[in-house]
Amino acid sequence: MKFLSYLLSLALVLGLANCATPGVSKDYGTAGNAAVTALLTPNDPNLPYPIYAGYNEIESLLQQNDGRTYVINFWATWCRPCISEMPYFEQLARETANKDLQVIMISLDRPGDVRTTLKDFYNNRPMTLPVVALTDDDFRSWVRRVDGGWTNGSIPVTLIYRGGLRKFNRGQISSYSELEGLVRTVQ
Repeated sequence: MKFLSYLLSLALVLGLANCATPGVSKDYGTAGNAAVTALLTPNDPNLPYPIYAGYNEIESLLQQNDGRTYVINFWATWCRPCISEMPYFEQLARETANKDLQVIMISLDRPGDVRTTLKDFYNNRPMTLPVVALTDDDFRSWVRRVDGGWTNGSIPVTLIYRGGLRKFNRGQISSYSELEGLVRTVQ
């Protein structure tokens, strides 16, 4: 009974969060589980995306084992190659909306920019993908935990995984077919 009450409370909270920011899409596809949904839910009432100060807070997004494919892109508003490849991630999310695939965009914008520059970018684009703002600027302490091949924190990078299968892509993805091919390597 307590579990049912918890689920109903969670649904109510999530429903109210969706009403908090009119005009901002909160449809994050078919989020695989409550933990992922919670991490993708805005945690600041003035922003349409969550902010996390430390990598440890979001690390579980890179370790899900729920039978779904996760496409995690690390980007920033100041990174031109990041912005250039963004339409491919949006297309992937649209074309796989009914499949077990979740695209998540992790912004590495500077801590001082997540409430201004990132918010303006998000609202003006408009973003249809879930965005997470990670303000942990001590890159050297966590980039290798994302992937051992990511040594210097340069972006864009994309991690695609399904359970124990992982594909890490350093650099800009140049086409939708390239992104599709990367996704196929873990499915």
